[in-house]
Amino acid sequence: MKKSVLATLIISSLGLTACGGGSGSNNDSTDSNPSPTSITTVGVVNKGIVKSGQVAVCEATVANTSQKYCFSPLLTTTTNDKGQFSLTGLPANKALLVVVTKGSGTQMKCDYAGCQDANGNPIEFGEWMTVPDDFKLLAVIASSGEIKTANVNSLTNLAAKKAIELTGSLDLTTDIVNNSNAIIGKALGLTKPITEMGSVDITDANAIAGSDNEDLRAAILSASIEQSRKNGSVNIEELIDYDANGKLAVNKHVVSQIQADTTQVVSQAKAHSNNQGNTGSKLDNAEQDVSAINPDNIEIGIDIDKPVANAVVQAKDFIKQIRTVYTAASEGGDLNTGLTNFADELYDISSIAQEDTEMLLENVNGAIIAISEVMKSNSNSQDNLWFTRNGYDVYKNGDQYTVDQNGVSLVATGSYDHSTRTVTGTDQNCNYSDYCTKTSTEEVHTNITLNELSANYNDAWLQASQSHVVLSANITKEEKRNYSNTSPEDYGSESSTSEVSQVNTLKLQLSEAILTYFSYQENFSYPNTFSGNITLIADDISSADFNGFKYSEYWDGSVSDWSNESKDSSIIEAKSLTFKIDGLIASGDQTVSALMDIRLNNMGGYVHLKDITRTISGRYCSSWSDWDSSCNVRHEETTTEESAETKDSFIRANVKMALGANILNANNTLVATNLSLDISRNEYNLIEVDAGVTYNGKDTYLSTSYKPYSDTNTPYVSLRDGKGLVATLTEKGEDDIGGTIYVNGKPTGTIGTTNNNLLLIRYTDGSFESM
Repeated sequence: MKKSVLATLIISSLGLTACGGGSGSNNDSTDSNPSPTSITTVGVVNKGIVKSGQVAVCEATVANTSQKYCFSPLLTTTTNDKGQFSLTGLPANKALLVVVTKGSGTQMKCDYAGCQDANGNPIEFGEWMTVPDDFKLLAVIASSGEIKTANVNSLTNLAAKKAIELTGSLDLTTDIVNNSNAIIGKALGLTKPITEMGSVDITDANAIAGSDNEDLRAAILSASIEQSRKNGSVNIEELIDYDANGKLAVNKHVVSQIQADTTQVVSQAKAHSNNQGNTGSKLDNAEQDVSAINPDNIEIGIDIDKPVANAVVQAKDFIKQIRTVYTAASEGGDLNTGLTNFADELYDISSIAQEDTEMLLENVNGAIIAISEVMKSNSNSQDNLWFTRNGYDVYKNGDQYTVDQNGVSLVATGSYDHSTRTVTGTDQNCNYSDYCTKTSTEEVHTNITLNELSANYNDAWLQASQSHVVLSANITKEEKRNYSNTSPEDYGSESSTSEVSQVNTLKLQLSEAILTYFSYQENFSYPNTFSGNITLIADDISSADFNGFKYSEYWDGSVSDWSNESKDSSIIEAKSLTFKIDGLIASGDQTVSALMDIRLNNMGGYVHLKDITRTISGRYCSSWSDWDSSCNVRHEETTTEESAETKDSFIRANVKMALGANILNANNTLVATNLSLDISRNEYNLIEVDAGVTYNGKDTYLSTSYKPYSDTNTPYVSLRDGKGLVATLTEKGEDDIGGTIYVNGKPTGTIGTTNNNLLLIRYTDGSFESM
């Protein structure tokens, strides 16, 4: 029986049969495979890229960590022009401190807004600058495996300082090192070790285009952290600290500042790369992931100095964790049942509330249209009250416009400009034998701030703080007609209409919106609400519709041959589109945090074109004497042509969804649960999928990819816990699945298919389990 990778995950989650030592073993047995006595360390120093930086590595003893300096380095080297370095012969299984300082000719690339060199001179994004004399960047690594990646950036600098701060006057251990790195990664939504990421030069379009998504995101976060540090509005060192209960927690204010600075960093990187190739889409994807970080849904759950079990025990616990998540998500499981019940409740509410909410939004839209009419440039009367065409009364006081009608209370400021121009080429009546053309152009420019908004319709209510509506667009309509009658026998006519719409900018932002619907049970009302932000941003959207008709007829006195052809064409093109909903959904005593973030990028200029042509022809005979089999016969044909994507012209898309809720587990205890799904298409023939589940205080992440235009795809799945545990599965061929389990980069188990088609995990201590 052939097993797919997905089937393997299902099988592994249904139960593990312990063999040869079993999954329940918690002894501290050592691996049977001897560990290397020395390792090679490679890395990239990136705060932007640091060239000619002096790299020193030493044991993370308190003598070194207390001064954040290597007094007796084990090895030293210098970074190259790409910030890369390599060190061979470091001791294995040690906690190591990496220190980067200024050497001869050390320079750093500017990769954030507002860079200054050592002398305080402003530096442009992407330019090199001399670092100050006290330049220093840290990382701590636990040397395991044969080759250890030791990237050094603002993330690792934070982790190293936090490890030193939280452990006081202690030598660092490999457990402390791994835990401190995992804490910073978890706080910022990263699922891979931070010392293995952040190597991308975000000032280099080619580096961005070829980067791993999480590696790029870590590099952007590193730059954003440095920008946050420079602007001084928050103390970056306070990203992680102990809360009132003595547990490590994430500082919301620091995260919010990093998110705001990430938007600026991404904007700089996009402008610098000029959106070459897929750079704009990949940068959007990174900014999208950072903006989705929700500190309320992050439970660190790591004691920095707590010893961990040996690698094999950790690997077996990870397999058990995967099984637990799958069981909870399966039909009848805690996670499945809790979310299904909540979804059913919301479905009932939404079906009831749909009509009221629709009318409420229609009334709000009517009020905005009415204010727009009064804002027209030719509406300069000083009268306070205006009666608009759609029946709303608008009160104007200076530059402030107020509507209080149909359940809508709205106070707005802003501007609205509208113009229409019509040009007629010939006689507008377009009589027979005449040719005519008529063109009209309409332009709209709107920038309205909704300072106060509240509305209700029956049981639906809406409130929002300061919100914005921005629109800049033009519409061109053209009408053509041509009639011809060159002889008594020949007659023909043509007509066509076209409409071209160009939206340069469309932005709708509702901030701190609260949409409430009241349901009733046993004479009591219960509020059901969405509270949060709603954003729609579109740039350079153009659409064109063309309708054409041709008719021709030839009459020889007794037989008429005729045909008509109708053609409908539509063209749609958009440069970029963002739609985001972020907030809380509450029903009864249950609350779910919800995020949907969709971003489309069309820098390749893909145009969707669809043509439908219908042709009908026939013959009419007026006299029985002329009648034959061809008379009164109709021939009809319809053809459809539609454009297709190519490797040079396609839609780049990033879709992110997240859900957070408290779900009753098997012990009837509410546990925090988070689900996330991230689908990215930044290349023509590659779709990447990342999913995450937090359940019972543990994180499980899954990554895979698919090539839609390839005849062959090698199914591949990577499972991670975000703290250094990784399991990979690859379908090598029919009845042949293989994989590896890694613990902090060290291979700790292998997954393979036996002769009787069983999947077996073999651990490095000699024990094994069958799936």
